[in-house]
Amino acid sequence: MVKRLKRAPAQPGEAGFTLLEVMIAMSILAVGLMSIAVAQLTAIKMSSRSKHLQDAMLLAREQMDTMEAIPTPADTALPSFFTVGQTIDDPEEIQLGDNEMDQTRYTRRTVITPNVPAANLARVTVTVTWTGSNVMNANQVQLTSVRRIY
Repeated sequence: MVKRLKRAPAQPGEAGFTLLEVMIAMSILAVGLMSIAVAQLTAIKMSSRSKHLQDAMLLAREQMDTMEAIPTPADTALPSFFTVGQTIDDPEEIQLGDNEMDQTRYTRRTVITPNVPAANLARVTVTVTWTGSNVMNANQVQLTSVRRIY
């Protein structure tokens, strides 16, 4: 013998969800989903910016290492590379990686200023600037070092 359970009769006003309750729940859900979407877009944008900063630092550090590798003459009668103020620009824009869709291009400039901050010292400043399709403004990274002239 199987006993069947009977439902209690519904009280007036408790028969189910009203349209207003469903609309409020949908609105709360939509606000939550929009917040998640905005957070995701911000994370993607920050990830892209971080990649460009990392690439620019790589290029700046590479040039700074090249400048540090130039030997200082042991004989002070010989001219040093760092005795003359000069600006060295890369001959063309640099694209890192092989992704043709990435339109980011880097330019690198090295400025050598002799006798700054003191005599027989030279300030070496490497500036890397980049622009691209997904970069709003020109951004830059700058490294500065001091070299002994003699």
